[in-house]
Amino acid sequence: MTKTRRLPREVPPGAALLGLIAVMTTVAGCSVVDNLAYGRAETTYDDARSLAQARGDVPEWLPSDARSIQRVASTRDETAESLVFVSDDGLTGCEEVPRESAPTMEVDAAPDVYEISSVFACGTWAVAQQDGTFYAWTPAAEAEAEDEQP
Repeated sequence: MTKTRRLPREVPPGAALLGLIAVMTTVAGCSVVDNLAYGRAETTYDDARSLAQARGDVPEWLPSDARSIQRVASTRDETAESLVFVSDDGLTGCEEVPRESAPTMEVDAAPDVYEISSVFACGTWAVAQQDGTFYAWTPAAEAEAEDEQP
C-alpha cells in the first residue's frame, strides 16, 4: 500500500493579508503605469453632475442628461482631454464642421473618429457623434479654424 502525503490544511497567519496586498498593489500599479508611462489618467462618471464635482466644472456644451461618461485626461498637458458619453438631448451651441483633428487622449470604447467626416466645434472642443454616443476631445484643430474665421 502506498502512503499518501497530505499537505497541512492550516494557512500561515497573515497569508490572506499578504495575498490581498499583492492584488491591491497589482491593481493600483495599472493606474500608476498609465499615469507615469503614458501620461494619462482615466476615470468614469455616472452623470454630468459627478463629472462636475470631480473636475470642478464641465464644458457648457455638455448635455445635462450626459451619462456613462468616460474621461481620459493628460497628466502632462492640461489642455489634452477626451470625453465619451451618451445623451438623448444632444449638444447645444455647437457648429457642425468638417473633421480636421483626432483625439490625443484616446478612449478605448469610443467611436472610430476616422470613420466620421464631420464633427461639432464646441469652443475648444471637437465632438463626434455616432449612434447616440458622443466623443469629445481637446485640443481640436476645428476650434482653432473656427476662431480664425472673420
